[in-house]
Amino acid sequence: MAAAFLNRSHALVWLPPRSVGERAFATDACLWVALPAVRGAVGNEPTYQRCSLESLPRLRSVTLVFDARDVTLLSAQLPALPMARLLKAVPNVVEDSLLADVASCAFAIGPDLPDGLRSVAVIDRSWLEFAVGAFERRGLTVAGAWPAQLALPYRSGNWAIACVNDGIAVRVGGTDGFGWAAGDDPQKRAEALAAAMRTASASLSARAVLGEGGAAVSSDAVPEIYADDPGWSSPIERVGQMLEQPLQRQSLPVPRDCPVDLRDALSANARQRWLARVDWRAWRWPAALAAACVVVSLIGLNLHWAQMAQQRNLLKVAIDRRFQQTFPNAQIVDPMLQMQRQVSTLRARTGQSGPDDFVPLVARFARALGPRATDSLAAIEYRDGKLKVRFQPVFVESSAIREGLRESCRQQGLVLRFDGDSEPTASVSVSS
Repeated sequence: MAAAFLNRSHALVWLPPRSVGERAFATDACLWVALPAVRGAVGNEPTYQRCSLESLPRLRSVTLVFDARDVTLLSAQLPALPMARLLKAVPNVVEDSLLADVASCAFAIGPDLPDGLRSVAVIDRSWLEFAVGAFERRGLTVAGAWPAQLALPYRSGNWAIACVNDGIAVRVGGTDGFGWAAGDDPQKRAEALAAAMRTASASLSARAVLGEGGAAVSSDAVPEIYADDPGWSSPIERVGQMLEQPLQRQSLPVPRDCPVDLRDALSANARQRWLARVDWRAWRWPAALAAACVVVSLIGLNLHWAQMAQQRNLLKVAIDRRFQQTFPNAQIVDPMLQMQRQVSTLRARTGQSGPDDFVPLVARFARALGPRATDSLAAIEYRDGKLKVRFQPVFVESSAIREGLRESCRQQGLVLRFDGDSEPTASVSVSS
């Protein structure tokens, strides 16, 4: 049955605890992956192998098994509400049973229990979204997200223990179980396993006395113990001697179903998941390239500005030198304006007129107006090398006539600027 659950495009992945997974999830071989059996293998049994997220085989979907230490299983009296509203109400109901802040937790609703209770699985929201998002960002569909303690095989009248990822997962009922830390030292593993078994036995005895969960599981039953590596054989044998029970290690099973799916907890946090879906590592090189382009562009702009500033300074020095050579007795204040005035003065002394003097300017403007010059003008004034002209309002009402006047002046080397779209006044100057 386990082999039928797996195929070439689907695998089951036991995740490490959050304390390990957050720092070594992607690159370290901390994932315990169940893959379908190789063709021709004896027994056609699925195989487990250690790998990292980057070295996963080509798959389309995965079922994730979260470490039992990261999931808390509760039973609570929940109100009769639709699922969407129930997920919002659960934090207030189970808040007193949790040590963590309920705002940082995600809640998945399990099956109904006797006496009107309901099973509730609690996990840290950021860890759940991080783990699920890490697989989804690589194009894998997460078909399920199960608590390890409820993913263990459960048979009426017995209970199960799994020793995986240096921890212990215990299932004592259909929706009951817990996680226990063990470490990698054989002595500590034996002590942790013994403590977990005593806790499970006490829990079963208390349930039997209270009549909870029925007598489906006996406290005297010998648990089925599964382990992910042979290093657990010695601790299991030692615990069997301590408890005077025949304990035998079995290979880690491949679970097929689970009464609680932690993916249901994600539906209430869909708005917060989009950040977890973004693979920021995939954007490292594009971001670095964009930053490099910006830096190069800024450096280029600053170099170009420095070159232009140097050319401006050289041009200013050349203009000052030329002005000083031409007019050695003049004090330099604004060499361009002073040069224009000095040239105009020299022309006036020699009887020559400049292009912006009154007579040349009026003559060129008259040629631009043509036959319309007599009837189109109402007044004309000359000041500072410019003509201030007032047209007859009727003459410049049309925008086509205004554009025609501008074009005629342009052909004569003049610039005609109206004071407004509806104003009859304009200024005329020599084009630079």
